[in-house]
Amino acid sequence: MIVVAEIQIVLSRFVFSYEQAYMGDLVRFWYAALFLFASAYALPHEGHVRVDVFYAQFTKQGKARTNAIGSVALGLPLCWVILTTGMWKKGSSLISPLTSFEISQAGFGMYVKYLMAGFLVIYAVSMAVQFTSYFLGAAADLRHEPDGPEEKQPEQAEV
Repeated sequence: MIVVAEIQIVLSRFVFSYEQAYMGDLVRFWYAALFLFASAYALPHEGHVRVDVFYAQFTKQGKARTNAIGSVALGLPLCWVILTTGMWKKGSSLISPLTSFEISQAGFGMYVKYLMAGFLVIYAVSMAVQFTSYFLGAAADLRHEPDGPEEKQPEQAEV
């Protein structure tokens, strides 16, 4: 959808000399949704970019330790800062647009400024859940717990 919209923007702007602010806003809206919502999905699937200079050489225990420390020291505090600074008071940067249904000041384009603030709230909450899950998975690895439910072997009939 983003590629098709971008092609339409380029064609209308450079071929027909016609620009729609609505389409530019729509593309930014879709990009925001894609990156903010997909990041919570990408975390447990190792889809985030990381510098694997040292991490790739770590043992399973080393990776678990790094993931646990990173989740607690970096990931969860980031989500906490986004939520507390954005929703601390009535006039904060996230709660104010949501409660007042804030729209763009331009008078044209998409009137969804408040939804972008909502995207950030959903991002912070979903990432906090994923970082907690990531931490618990790393803690399980550090305790040498199995990855999933163990398969039970069928009992053999006694002869």
